[in-house]
Amino acid sequence: MECSTSKISRIETGQGLAKRMEIEKMLDLYRVSDQGAVATIMDIHRRAAETGWWEQDEFEAVFPSGLGVYVGLEYDARLVQSWEIAYVPGLLQTEAYSRAVLSSSRLGRPDEVEQLAEARARRQQRLTAAKDPLELWAVVDESVFLRPIGGVKVMREQIAHLLDMAELPTVNVQVCPLAKGAHLGLLGPFTILEFGPSDPRVVYVEGPSGNLFVERDAQVRRFVGTYSSLQAAALDPLESAALLRHAAKEK
Repeated sequence: MECSTSKISRIETGQGLAKRMEIEKMLDLYRVSDQGAVATIMDIHRRAAETGWWEQDEFEAVFPSGLGVYVGLEYDARLVQSWEIAYVPGLLQTEAYSRAVLSSSRLGRPDEVEQLAEARARRQQRLTAAKDPLELWAVVDESVFLRPIGGVKVMREQIAHLLDMAELPTVNVQVCPLAKGAHLGLLGPFTILEFGPSDPRVVYVEGPSGNLFVERDAQVRRFVGTYSSLQAAALDPLESAALLRHAAKEK
C-alpha cells in the first residue's frame, strides 16, 4: 500500500479513510475477485467518503457527545425500535413539542434549540422517504401522554400527529399502560438499530451522564429480549390508537 504503519492503524481503528487505490490493493492482496463483492466494497468506500448533513459544523457544534454518531447510524439503519418513558420518540415529535423538550434541556440557549430542532426534523424525513423509508417501531409508556409538555394545545397536536404517523405502513406505535405496573423498561429508555440481514445490531442508550453504544452480542440480546417483553406487555397498535384518541379528548 506504500504507506506508514500509523496510517494502517488509523484505518483499522476507524480514525482514517483509505484511498480508492489502497482499497484496490487490499482487494488484490486478499484475492477478492468476485465482481459483485468488489462492487459492494467500493460502494461502501464511496459512501464512507461522503459527508452527511449531521457532520456539518453547524450541527456538530451543538450535538451532545455521541449524538452525531447515532444520527449517522440511524441514517443507515433499516429498522429502529424505540422504547421511551419520558418523551414521545424524537422521530415522531411535532415541531412545537420538539422545541418544548429541547428548551427544557438546553438551559436558555435558543440558538442551540433551533439547530437541534432542525436536525430532528431532518431525521424525520426518512420516515416518509419515497425510496427505502425507515421502519420504526415505537413502544411508549402511557405516562408520556399524561405530562403536558409545551401545554395542552401542544400535547393535543402531538397526539394527533402520532396517530397520523401510525397510519404509515412502516410505522407502528404501542402504548405500555400504567396498569402493567413494574417492568424492565422502567430502568430507562433505549433504541435498537437494525441494518442489513447479516449486519450486527446496535443499541443506543441515552442518559444524563452520557450516551452509550452497546454492540456486544450478549448485551444486545438482553436489550432485544427486554424490548420483546415490552411489546408483549403493551397494548397492540389498534388499542394504543384508541387510548391516544381518548387521551387527546381528555386534554
